[in-house]
Amino acid sequence: MKSGTHLRTGAVVLFALLAIAAQPSAWGQTFTTFDPPGSQGTSPVSINPAGQITGNYFDANFITHGFLRAADATITSFDAPGASFGTNPAFITPQGSIVGTYVDSNFATHIFQRAKDGTFTTPEIPSPGASVYALVANSAGAIAGAYFDSDGNPKIFLRAPSGKFTLTEFPPAFLTFFFVPNITAMTPGGTILGSYFDSNGTIHGFLRTIDGTFTTFDAPNAAAGFFTGTTPTSINDSGIVTGFYFDTTQNSDLRVFLRGANGVFSSFDTPQLGTSLGSAAINSSGAVAGNVLNFVCSNFPFCTIVPISFVRAASGTVSSVNDPKAVQGTFVIGINPAGEVFGNYIDENNVQHGFVRKP
Repeated sequence: MKSGTHLRTGAVVLFALLAIAAQPSAWGQTFTTFDPPGSQGTSPVSINPAGQITGNYFDANFITHGFLRAADATITSFDAPGASFGTNPAFITPQGSIVGTYVDSNFATHIFQRAKDGTFTTPEIPSPGASVYALVANSAGAIAGAYFDSDGNPKIFLRAPSGKFTLTEFPPAFLTFFFVPNITAMTPGGTILGSYFDSNGTIHGFLRTIDGTFTTFDAPNAAAGFFTGTTPTSINDSGIVTGFYFDTTQNSDLRVFLRGANGVFSSFDTPQLGTSLGSAAINSSGAVAGNVLNFVCSNFPFCTIVPISFVRAASGTVSSVNDPKAVQGTFVIGINPAGEVFGNYIDENNVQHGFVRKP
C-alpha cells in the first residue's frame, strides 16, 4: 500500500502561495498535530501499519530534511549522506525502513534507504547520469521509479529486495513532447501503477507487472481532453486501484474511482465537488482517504483553493475530514490498515503542520 502520490508536491506549494478557504470542523474526529523541531513547514508522506509516519520538513534556510514520527509520537530528523539540497522520504515499510530521494551538490536526485536502526544505503541506478523524478516502494522492500537518463529520456527502474536492478523503457505511446509518464505506487508482487499523457493531453492509467507487461486503463465515461482523463494514485496489496476522473455523464464532475483486481470499475463522489485533482490512498481493507482541490475564481485571476478531504469506509460511507485547528484547509494524504488518517493543514499564520487522526 502506498499512502500517498507525487501530485501532493504541487498541491503543497499551492497551499503556501494562495489563500485557502476554511472548512468547518467535523464531529467525532480526534486530531494530533506534530512538527519536527525547527520545522517551518511539515509535509508527511507515508504511514505504515504500526502508525509510524515519515515525510519532510523545511528549515529556516528552506532546505528539506527527512523525519520519522514513531507510534509513541517521538520525532527523529535525518538527512541522507550526500544530501546538499534536500532529503525527501517517499515511503515507510511495515518494518520501519524508509526509502526516498536526496539532491546532491550537483542538483542530481538519487535514492536512499534508511534502515530501522537508522543506517543508510544509497543504491545507484546502473545508468550513467540517471536522475530520479518519481519513486515508490512496497511492503516487500522493493523500490521502483522513473528517471531521466543522461540523454533526458524517461525510463523505469525496479530494484528488487536483493538489490538487483531492472531497467525498462516506457512504451513509445507513453511519450509525448510536453509530459513524461509518472509512477505512483507498487504492490508487494512488484506491479507498478502509473499514468501518462497521450498526444492530446488526456491522462490514462497503466499497470506494469513484474514480467514487464504493460496494461493501460481508463475509467468508464472518463472525459478526453487536455489534463482530463483517468489519474490513478494508489493501489493496495489486493490490486485494487483508486484515483480520479472527470465523468462525462455527471457534467464532467471530478469523481473518485475504484478499479478492482479483475478490472471492474466503481466510483463515488467526494463530500463536495472538486475541480482539480488531489490524491487518494487505499488501505488493505478497501478504505480510501484523500483530497480534491476546488479552485474558486470569483475574482479572476485571483483564485482561492478549497481543499476537500474525505474518508470512504470499506462499507461505502463517505465522510469529511476537517482538522479543527486548520483555518486554511485540511489536506488528507493517506490511511493505514488500522484506519489512522494523516496529512497536513495550514494555520492562521500560514504555517503548515502535520496531523494524524486516530479512528
